[in-house]
Amino acid sequence: MPPADVIDDAASDSDVSELNSNDIGASSDAVTQLGYAEDPETPLTADSFPSKSGGLPIWLNPENPLDQANCQVCEKPMNLLVQLYTPEDYPEEAYHRTVYVFCCKDGACHKKNWRKCFKVVRSQLARNNPYYSPSSESDSEDEEAESWQPKKFDPSHLCVVCGLAGPKTCGKCHQEFYCSREHQLVDWNLAGHKQFCCQTVSAAQAIEIKDKRSKLLFTEKEIVSEPEGLGADGEEEQAQLEFSKEQNGPTAAAASTALVPAGDEIYENTEVDVDQAFLKFQLKVQLYPEQVLRYTRTEYGSEDVEPLWVSDKGKPDAADIPACHACGAERTFEFQILSTLLNYLGVSHVATDSLDWGSLFVYTCKDNCPTQSKYLEEVLWKQDFSDEGVQLPTRRPDAVRADQ
Repeated sequence: MPPADVIDDAASDSDVSELNSNDIGASSDAVTQLGYAEDPETPLTADSFPSKSGGLPIWLNPENPLDQANCQVCEKPMNLLVQLYTPEDYPEEAYHRTVYVFCCKDGACHKKNWRKCFKVVRSQLARNNPYYSPSSESDSEDEEAESWQPKKFDPSHLCVVCGLAGPKTCGKCHQEFYCSREHQLVDWNLAGHKQFCCQTVSAAQAIEIKDKRSKLLFTEKEIVSEPEGLGADGEEEQAQLEFSKEQNGPTAAAASTALVPAGDEIYENTEVDVDQAFLKFQLKVQLYPEQVLRYTRTEYGSEDVEPLWVSDKGKPDAADIPACHACGAERTFEFQILSTLLNYLGVSHVATDSLDWGSLFVYTCKDNCPTQSKYLEEVLWKQDFSDEGVQLPTRRPDAVRADQ
């Protein structure tokens, strides 16, 4: 759970880990936070601690950007897919915490070996750090926060194409920085730097250049969040159940929710070889079909959370999710990126080599081990929809519920 005093009300929607089980009547089970992709109402900045998809990465540690995120198939720099601000209570260094997911845009690489086409890293800062005020509700500490001054430092050079560390510079104007020779050529040939190099650009030209560069990335959207509920139909069903309990007692209420198929609606499990995981996935997602992300972090002292699998096939083995290489702690499931996000990335869906996935599952160090101002790599698992799931005949949601 995130520290309550780290975010103000205006910024809280971007913190996908902020859950309040008391407000939504949750049990001791983990509560899932749903993420939705929306156009940002205001520019996203580091001090607003954003959660977002696409665009340039916004580094939690502004003095230390990630220096490399290359696809291991084509060896080209990857683009930011998602970054999530997910602060936690423990340890102290995780007071500010962001997880970054990078992805190769070339679907052909994914078809060759998807495991080499993603990179996940974790960045953390303690409450007392050189860059952000240690906000607090107590008067004494508020006075301390008022006197706090951020560290003065020379801004890091960032690649103008992808936002990673930019140690290279244009050989002619020495004004534009790049992470690699690859992105220097891309900027020169596709984003207009060839035309404007060594020239003073107007405001309109600067906007034109920015627009061309943005088209090289995934489209930027802010990810706002809310706790998962039952959906409109589920809430109505729950209300009916409560009413039935009040009127007729718990036994009658239980009987009222039992499946009593009639006529053509009779469903037999033996009719087809169905993918039960896909049916459960479909049941969950159809309640809130615009969700693009599901965040379900394992609570301290609780059993590991099970992701919402999209298929009975293609689940990871224990060896696929290794322990944290930095501290040896177990990595546990934290969030999954749904295929619905593909609709917001600005990529082609009809190209032969278009990006595609059922869900992307991110596993992170359960202990949030210290990063020492570095980026610690975490693990991503990709699962596709099975043929059995995609080709399933229409089936009533209540029949699915009966199988669970």
